Amino acid sequence: MSGDRILLVEDALSMQYVVQAAVGSLCSLTCVATIADAERELASGPYALLLLDVELPDGDGFEYCKKIRAQDKFQNLPIIFLTWKADVDQRVLGFSLGADDYIIKPIEPKEFSARIESKLKRRPQGAPQTTFRKSDFRVDLTSHRIFLVASDETEQELNLTPIEFKLLVHFLRNEGVVIPREELLTAVWGEAVHVSAHTIDTHISSLRKKISNTGHHLKAVVKKGYCFSIVSNPKPATI
Repeated sequence: MSGDRILLVEDALSMQYVVQAAVGSLCSLTCVATIADAERELASGPYALLLLDVELPDGDGFEYCKKIRAQDKFQNLPIIFLTWKADVDQRVLGFSLGADDYIIKPIEPKEFSARIESKLKRRPQGAPQTTFRKSDFRVDLTSHRIFLVASDETEQELNLTPIEFKLLVHFLRNEGVVIPREELLTAVWGEAVHVSAHTIDTHISSLRKKISNTGHHLKAVVKKGYCFSIVSNPKPATI
């Protein structure tokens, strides 16, 4: 089985089993029954492909496809409708909303598997990194969340503001390096935004308090900037 992750949004357990049997050797399949659960899964991402039923307990698959395609981060996510709706107008609607394929139930397993495999092979290569792990931190760049990973691999989310998220990402990518305030200002706010040194000190002070219980160190270096140091086996965070 490859490392590709596919999300199936389908409330019928029988169809979940059929799809699992058809593509289980190609990918890691996650099944959810509602749009709400699908949104949480996609936020935890990344997924290589989305299989989407049209009639779902908490909404319409067509509308959900439209919502996904309106978000830049999902522009390259292959979406395949999997539905009983065989009417030509329904199929045309599906494609007009941005679907990459439209498969009508019941499925023929071999053909279904081939179509899924084709979509996985043809998806854009060289896509930007969406997650990375540094020591005991797991960063999700898509959902803008950072998690502290314990020794047993359980995760606890750090409660960060958008600015604190950008700061910590920059520190993690430059661990052990003294970073001047000017570099942090450019990396977080951009060159066109004028922010005082006091403002960045305030944000870093807040970030330092939030990670102080993790055992990692964020310290000021006099007249030079800030330095972030990672320690092994951090204490459990109190967040």
